[in-house]
Formats: sequence, C-alpha cells, structure tokens
Amino acid sequence: MDARVTEIQFVPKGDARGQLIALEALSEQVPFEVKRMYYIFDTTPGTVRGNHAHKNLKQVLICVSGACTIVSEMPDGKVVEHRLDWPNRGLLIEGLVWRQMKDFSKDAVLIVLASEHYDEDDYIRDYVRYKGFCREFNCVTKV
Repeated sequence: MDARVTEIQFVPKGDARGQLIALEALSEQVPFEVKRMYYIFDTTPGTVRGNHAHKNLKQVLICVSGACTIVSEMPDGKVVEHRLDWPNRGLLIEGLVWRQMKDFSKDAVLIVLASEHYDEDDYIRDYVRYKGFCREFNCVTKV
C-alpha cells in the first residue's frame, strides 16, 4: 500500500476584476473523481483536527481563506508540516498517511475534495492501530 503527500500549485486566471481558480476531477491537480466535498471553518483556537488516516481515500486540501497547517506522518515515520495559506496552493494526500490539521487562523476555510463517499470503515482513528496496519501491509512511502 503506497502513501504520498504532494504539494500542488494551482494556476489562477485573472485580470483587473480578480482571480479565478478552476479545478477539474481526473486532472493533474485532482487525479480522481470527486465524490464528496466538505469544508472546515470557524475552528476554535488551539483545536487540532484530523488525527486519523484513511485506508483508501484520496484527498485534495485547499485553504481558500485564511491559513492552517497540515501535519502528515508517512508509514516510515517521516513527519512533514505543510502551511496552506494561499488559495492557489493545495495538498494531495494519497494512501495511508496519518494527518492532523492545526493552527487555523480565525478566518480559515479548509476545503477537502475526496475520492469516495463517507465510509467509517475507511478510517483508522487509533494511532497504534495505524502503525500496526502500516507494518502488516508493508506500506511504502512514495516521494
């Protein structure tokens, strides 16, 4: 089972009226069919969200307003923080990656595009179980 986190740069189109970013499913920026979209906003200061991994779900995270930090831990234990603070930047998360979202600014709106409908069975919410799952399935960190 592979795991990968990739920063994505979206190309805005704009003129004197403002900027526009258009995303399409099954493209370089969103390499899956989007079956669900949700957004996180009005987050209480100091809150850490996430604290889980997914077995199969792929996601693109975009902070369209404000800023937040995404902490990703790969199956090999490598931890990387990504600051999403501009709407032309996103993060593609694929495979078994433990993730946390934190340091939300007061005006943060984090949109998540997901490859599947909600399925509680796809979640791993216990960190010890996550590490065991990684060992059991020989998960591979992809660069």
